[in-house]
Order: sequence, then structure tokens, then C-alpha cells
Amino acid sequence: MPGSPEPDDLNPKPSGTRALHPLAWLVSLALIASALAMARSWIDLAAAAGLLAFAALRAESRPARSEIPILGLALIVFLAHGAKYRAALGPAAVIACRLLALLYLLRWAARTSLGRIARWLMGMKPPAKPRFLLLLAESARLTAALLPLALREAEQHVAALRGRGIRPGAGLRGLARYLLAWFLPFLGTMLRIGDAYADALTARGYVPGRARRTGLALAWGLREWGAIVGSAGAAAWFLRVL
Repeated sequence: MPGSPEPDDLNPKPSGTRALHPLAWLVSLALIASALAMARSWIDLAAAAGLLAFAALRAESRPARSEIPILGLALIVFLAHGAKYRAALGPAAVIACRLLALLYLLRWAARTSLGRIARWLMGMKPPAKPRFLLLLAESARLTAALLPLALREAEQHVAALRGRGIRPGAGLRGLARYLLAWFLPFLGTMLRIGDAYADALTARGYVPGRARRTGLALAWGLREWGAIVGSAGAAAWFLRVL
């Protein structure tokens, strides 16, 4: 029948490339983020911001022109800190480039690794005592599971409003009307998704505080050590001028 999947589509072959261990991702990202937060060379930070911007835009499949508002905001930060005194131009450039580098690092990590890291962390068994820590951990688990659904629904509602020609109006009143037009259907959708999620948990015998299966193929090898060593080397390069 036209449009029906082929047998190979029904049983896709597993990819031969093994994903990086979440712990290696977490350590590598922590090293890079710490180095960017403490680096003092605006040239290094600008180069890092450029590389991370390329990686983030490629991961998000977005055009470069969509970054004009962010670059304009970075320019405002630069001018606010370095417009009065020539000696402040260097520190102002450091601040602006650091903000851009950290922003693009977060955006790239959100598309490539943060979901896998969250699944790995949420699969661990939380502490049973005290009780409030258990409830806090379980709330974090449920929130982490529902957050991707909420983000997807929010994007779909915004796209639906744009398809109907609804845009934010002028002034606070127009903005409030637009937010209401977006929020009320979004709230109804999330309440329905929350009920379905609760039914699914009940059907699977959900018990608070129990370790969960993450479904991740975890292994530690040379790739993980290489990622950590490479991140440590990059961090040492950024911190060489402290």
C-alpha cells in the first residue's frame, strides 16, 4: 500500500556508534562551563562563543540570522560596561563574550546531552529519609519527564496562534490578551497530559522512591576518558592567563 512502511523501517538497525556515558558528558560540561566562567581573555572567549554558536545552531537547525537579537543584546552589555572609559573596553568585551559562550554552550548541551544526563540522574534511587527529600526527588523526576512534553506543546500552541494570524498586540493590554489566548489552551492540554501520565504510572505500579530503568545503554571506555581529558585540556587553556 502506498505510504506504508517497508520491513526495514519497522525494524530499524541499531546504530554502530555508541553514545557517550552521561557521567562523561556531565564532567566534561562542568569543566568547560567552569573554565568559561573564570576565563579572562576576551579573545579566547570570543573564539569559544563562535565555535559554540556554530555547534548550537547546527544542533537546532536554525539560521544564523535568528541570532541577531542575542548579538544585539551582547552589544548592549558591551556598551553599557565600556562606553565611558577606554580602560573598561577589555573587561566589557570579556563580560559580553562570556555571556555568549555560556549561552551557546547551554543551548548546544540541551540538544545533545542534557536529556540523556537527566534520564540517567532521574533513574537513580533517591534517599528514603528524610521524607521531604524523597518527595523533592520524586517531584524532580516527574517534572523532568513532563518538561519535554510541555515544551513541545508550548511550541505547537505558539505555531497554532501564528497560523491563525494572532500576534501580540500593542501595549500591556495586547500582550496580556495574547498570553491568555496562549495559556488557557496550553493549560487545558497539560492537565489532560498530566492525567494520562498519572494513569500510566498507576498502570505500571508506580512506587515513590524506587530506582527506575533508564533504557540507556551505559558503558565506559576510551571515548569517555578522551572526552574528559579533552575537556580538561580545553579548560586549562582557558585558565592559563589567570
